[in-house]
Amino acid sequence: MDDSEVFGRAADTSASMTDFRTCIRDTGLVQLPFTGCPFTWHNCSEGPRSLWKRLDRMLVNTVWMATWPDSSYISALPSTSDHSPLILTGMNRIEEHVAFRFDNYLTQLPGFLNSVEEIWKHRIHGTAMYETVCKLKLLKAEFRRQKKLKGNLTDNVKRAKTFLDKAQALFTTYKEDIYLELVKSCRRVYSMAVKLEISMLKQRAKLRWLKHGDQSSKVFFRKINATRVKQRVFQITKVDGELLTTQQDVTQEFISYFQNLLGGSSLHRRIDLDFLQHELKHTVTETESSLLVAPVTMAEVKEAFFDIDVESAPARMAIPRPFIEVPGQ
Repeated sequence: MDDSEVFGRAADTSASMTDFRTCIRDTGLVQLPFTGCPFTWHNCSEGPRSLWKRLDRMLVNTVWMATWPDSSYISALPSTSDHSPLILTGMNRIEEHVAFRFDNYLTQLPGFLNSVEEIWKHRIHGTAMYETVCKLKLLKAEFRRQKKLKGNLTDNVKRAKTFLDKAQALFTTYKEDIYLELVKSCRRVYSMAVKLEISMLKQRAKLRWLKHGDQSSKVFFRKINATRVKQRVFQITKVDGELLTTQQDVTQEFISYFQNLLGGSSLHRRIDLDFLQHELKHTVTETESSLLVAPVTMAEVKEAFFDIDVESAPARMAIPRPFIEVPGQ
């Protein structure tokens, strides 16, 4: 795709490759890191006509990089073909632990507060922090149980709408009070089902974040991921010619090289920073320094915690705010 991928005399193909490069860029594909031969094709000629090119490569998208972040490929030596075989490696998929995430709609279910109160009454021996952590673990199990009993909220809305339609059809046909009461009951069930689904979807979609946050965050993180893949070092050659291929050996060689370059491993050597004083526009005073390490009061923690917008981009908080701050309680 550029001059670095050609060795030997070859015709200028930069113009003809413009569309291909544009296609790769527009589709968001990136090349996997590789080790081995830098060129994957040879024209089997000798002397001045000998020509090497990197024609073969592995391109992946963002889904692939997220699923197999450690994948790469080996450009092996050709055997019976004039093309080098490409061998895919590092396909050990990382199984991510699914973190518990509190759903705000649970606070709207009947009996929610009663279940919390019952668990919070448990007597647990230990420090206050240990007691709190144990009770939160019990609550986590209870919340999972409630979510499982509630089922799929979207399916619940569809079923409630079906029952409401049938009840309205019966009332329209027979016009009796009993069917009117049935319509009212089905309407209440349908309204609650829709309310819970909207709460769930609103939390999932992070509407407040999409409205006020970085609109290009997806592109931004995709660019970071692609850069990380490109800049990974899979192998390194030492001064004595030894080739290191394992991640541990490569890391240790980098550390050893810079330790020798910077004068050994004196980690506790005190560095005189006086020569930087004239470059600094502002230095931290003794008063400011003491404020940085000042103890935080419980009132400040509570104020900061309850200042968080419930519908803002949610972090994986150990104690979800909607669980603590239930409207009307």
